[in-house]
Amino acid sequence: MVVRNGPSLRWRITTLTALVVALFSLITAVISFFVTESSLRSDLQEDLRADALRIAKRYKGEIVIVRPPQAPTGGITVQLYDVLGNLLAANDPEFDPTVSNLSPIAIPPKSVVKVLESENAVKDWRGELAGRPVQVALAAADLVIIAVFVPTEYISEARNSLAWSLLLTALGITVASGIIAYFLSRAAMRPITQLANRAAQLSPEKLSPIDYKGPSDEVGQLTAVLNNLIVRLRTSMDAQRSFLAETSHELRTPLTSLQGFLERASRRHESGQNINRDLDDAKRISQTMSRLVADLLQLSRGELVQELVPHLVDPYSDILQPVCEEFSGVRLTGEEGETIVGDPERLKQLVRNLVANAVRATGNTNKVELRLRTAEDAVYLEVADEGPGIPEEMLPHIFDKFYKGAGGGAGLGLAIAKQIAEVHQGTLTVESEVGKGSTFRLMLPVLSIEESQELV
Repeated sequence: MVVRNGPSLRWRITTLTALVVALFSLITAVISFFVTESSLRSDLQEDLRADALRIAKRYKGEIVIVRPPQAPTGGITVQLYDVLGNLLAANDPEFDPTVSNLSPIAIPPKSVVKVLESENAVKDWRGELAGRPVQVALAAADLVIIAVFVPTEYISEARNSLAWSLLLTALGITVASGIIAYFLSRAAMRPITQLANRAAQLSPEKLSPIDYKGPSDEVGQLTAVLNNLIVRLRTSMDAQRSFLAETSHELRTPLTSLQGFLERASRRHESGQNINRDLDDAKRISQTMSRLVADLLQLSRGELVQELVPHLVDPYSDILQPVCEEFSGVRLTGEEGETIVGDPERLKQLVRNLVANAVRATGNTNKVELRLRTAEDAVYLEVADEGPGIPEEMLPHIFDKFYKGAGGGAGLGLAIAKQIAEVHQGTLTVESEVGKGSTFRLMLPVLSIEESQELV
């Protein structure tokens, strides 16, 4: 497992939240900045237009030149122009041509003034006066043009002040949101942290479901998934422990037999008796153990039983009869004569596993029967017993690897048997009724005459 060093999920949530808030704060500040500036200039221009119209009405019909009074809004300058755009008078001496020693300054160009020849016409203009930005409103009044203007540096100052205020506010909101997000994420992550701490306390020797008393939210779903996994792991580990114990027992039995055959052969050899039978039995037991160990290795890796040595086989004389001789008391029915292709040792292993299970279930070999039935294109090898039967709920699982039924065993024999059947292109099925016994049925395909001649 690769572990990458980096910030925790809590800090990532906090950082992401702060960045999102900062982005929205910046967007809001920019929008507020431009909206506020536009609103200030628009409101100012509306006031200037109203002042210009008000003053124009005052001078309407009068030809005499008089200095206009201070405008109601205060802080503005009023100028009078003739229709040719010449400056006539102003309420500020700086802009009044009638005041000596001063150079009057006209605000709008003459071209702007000349367009206001009709009464009640108002025109807006924006420009600079001696490097100072100004906004102007012009209105026509009979023979004069009224120009009302005001410097707008205060708007720029207000804009800059607003920009700093918005920037500081956005920064404060970002910092506050980061702090709030940290504590909120800490509270939100607390159930997950507790779940991780409890899961860290688990071990192969201690696999118990995690106790969770919270709501059925995402954490509850995660806890349920983990508990389900823990239950399955515990079941699997219990099955493997049982499997190891049972396998040790299964191996101990043939080892004991092997040791007995060898000791008996040794004694007979010392007394000059024939020991071939004992050696053959010891060889058979050792081969069986070798196959069992190989199957254990294959099944532990999840592999199928695939190593076959195919021969032409008579199911009755080459498979059923030798197995029946190993279990004294088991009945055998059927006839010789059919031919199939298969590995006789593997097929005997399959039938031997079934018979061993049946004997274990009944406790008496006389209650077990081997049958051979033939059909047109298949033979059926059956192992029937008069045992207690298999409960219905167990039937779908009895061929699963490491599944241990009520009759004991390592949970391996039936799994191996099923795989041997499938490798031989056959099927292994079971019929069982509680209290009336069980019948395992192996179906194997029969060779046609042409196929038999090709193999001979």
